[in-house]
Amino acid sequence: MEARIDENRNKDAQQTVRALYRAASLASIGIEMGVAVALGWWFGTLLDDYFGTAPWLMIVFLLFGVAAAFAAVIRTAKQATRDQRSEASRTSSESNH
Repeated sequence: MEARIDENRNKDAQQTVRALYRAASLASIGIEMGVAVALGWWFGTLLDDYFGTAPWLMIVFLLFGVAAAFAAVIRTAKQATRDQRSEASRTSSESNH
């Protein structure tokens, strides 16, 4: 009986850790987006100063930063979907046993 209780506690702890990991991954999207856009702006401004092409390279690299930010959102969403499907299949296979 105690072994079964310990087993259930371990499963609950594992599920909690997985949920916290997913939440942290999703929460990092905002930071990742901001950094990508800021780096694009900074690098474009740096090149504009060097080549004297203001504001064109800043605009181009800002758009690259925005594109990188959207790519990060899509990548994170796909990973979250994969994790959710994996968790659902694992839960259903455990409940069948």
